[in-house]
Amino acid sequence: MKKSDIIKYNLKFNHIDSKNPVTIGNGDFAITLDQTGTQSLYEIYKDIPLSTMSNKNWFYKDKKDIKPSYVDGKAYMLFNLDNDPNYQTNRQYPFKYSFMQILLYDNDKLIDINNIKDVKQELDLYKGIVTSSFNYKEKINKTISFIYQDHDEFNFKLQSDNLNLALKFNYPSYTKNGYRLDILPNVLVKEDRITLLYDDKNSLSFKLKSSSNYQIVENTLIFDDNNVSFSLALDEIKEGKLLDEFWKCDNGIIIDNEELVKKMVLSKYLLHVNSTGIYPPQESGLTYNCWNSKFHLEMHLIHSLWNIYNNHVGDLVKSFDYYLSIMPSSLKRASLNGYKGLRFPKMTGPDGEDSPSNIGPLLIWQAPHILFMLQEIYYLYNKDNKENIIKKYEPLISGTIDFMISFLTLKDSKYQMLDPLLEACESIPLDRCQNPSFELEYWRYTLERQPKIDTVLYGHQRYDYLDITSKIITPKEDDGIYLKTYGVIDKYDLYKDHPTEGFLMSFFKSKIVDKEKMVKTIDYILKNMDLSSYWGWDFPFLGLSLLNCGEIEKSIEVTQLNTINNQYLYNGYNTSPRDDLKAYLPGNGAFLIYYYYLSNILIASLK
Repeated sequence: MKKSDIIKYNLKFNHIDSKNPVTIGNGDFAITLDQTGTQSLYEIYKDIPLSTMSNKNWFYKDKKDIKPSYVDGKAYMLFNLDNDPNYQTNRQYPFKYSFMQILLYDNDKLIDINNIKDVKQELDLYKGIVTSSFNYKEKINKTISFIYQDHDEFNFKLQSDNLNLALKFNYPSYTKNGYRLDILPNVLVKEDRITLLYDDKNSLSFKLKSSSNYQIVENTLIFDDNNVSFSLALDEIKEGKLLDEFWKCDNGIIIDNEELVKKMVLSKYLLHVNSTGIYPPQESGLTYNCWNSKFHLEMHLIHSLWNIYNNHVGDLVKSFDYYLSIMPSSLKRASLNGYKGLRFPKMTGPDGEDSPSNIGPLLIWQAPHILFMLQEIYYLYNKDNKENIIKKYEPLISGTIDFMISFLTLKDSKYQMLDPLLEACESIPLDRCQNPSFELEYWRYTLERQPKIDTVLYGHQRYDYLDITSKIITPKEDDGIYLKTYGVIDKYDLYKDHPTEGFLMSFFKSKIVDKEKMVKTIDYILKNMDLSSYWGWDFPFLGLSLLNCGEIEKSIEVTQLNTINNQYLYNGYNTSPRDDLKAYLPGNGAFLIYYYYLSNILIASLK
């Protein structure tokens, strides 16, 4: 994409906006800043807190053993254990912590917002640089900050006549009630290496290079000079690449719709800086913690699939090694549940273990995600190394397929999903989730695409995919309207939450779903369902189904519906009324998938 297409949407502020902080980062390391370009005003930024997050700063504590629960005779290690005394411990740890605050002081006191005037701030989206200036007690102050894209290094510069800069190494972990400052590290300094020691199991070390001398007072580093620049790196301090390298290789298309283009540019920026690291991203990325800092693997595809479509496969596959690392626990999980292959968890951390939940261990729609993403790389990525990627991650492909096929039950000459499961719409009771439409068609689509890849990997097909997919039971209907599951009685038997029956032509395109029925289903959803209960990614997915059914204008209208969870902040984040989900990146990711399909359809129509 051209520079002019990006900088047109640079974020600019002329006042303190506590609803819209700015985030800079590289996918593994990110910092969220107020309009002074620091984190000095953290007390008023309650919606989206000001954090310093890295994929390397996880805090671990010994987990407690939890006995398995049984559903239909199958063992689920962490299911329905709210009353277990070890529940909270296992749910909270490990978690990622925000390890540093960048603060400005007037003498010995934190700067006072009432003395800040003439604010000017700009986030250069093309280079990923934040420049801020403001008047404090009749003195002009300026800050500049950025994070290199090819290594974890933060660079900061302060120009001031009356303010001092400090780095406070506290332990702020965001909760619904704000910051928690209950654990402080010992700060150890040896030459240019600073180590934060929390206990005998948890520490974080980095290098610091500064233009000014500094002193350590308790857990705070105070610079001696008013005018100071520093570099802080989690590995080495060196010259690196700025964000323009990302944009130069991006192949996004500019369409004739200003609102959608702006949302596309800001979403790409936010997802790149928050969600392209070595781990699958949590729903708030590296901006702050949600869900006890756990990432949700069913959201990985929604966050990240757009990278394949926009020439950023390298950013995506960095996180695939994580799946290799959790293969042992995923094999064990599948075996305990009575299946073959790899059953990946829902809510988890670097260890790949289930976070206690009465939902997560029974969700299955994340199972094909890694397979689908690798299939998309194989079929759509126009680079010579795509076969090498497929071969590297063959264990994930074969293990995923083994689980998917073993999860099907042959009954009445049809392959069905009858075992304990929860549908992607998590509000449906367990006893009514058999044969979910979305999961059935997701299974069918991915297995239909596999023969060619099997031939590349093995020289033959591991399974008779045609036989299996032809026998998968078709989605239940009522009066030409698709229903969520076979447990749903009729089209009047409605549920809140994700309208998954409307996703059957979304990021995958079912061959057996009737397009007219799909459109009719979505029309019914929009007219009769509680749209306020939908999440930010639901609207782009409904739009995708409409788009793939040829309903272009209607699809755009759906993605732009003015509902409570389909709002976007000035800084680009999809947002929610929930206190802990004010920055909800799955909405941004789903929109980028939608935008890719829309822009290609519009371009094709002009040829």
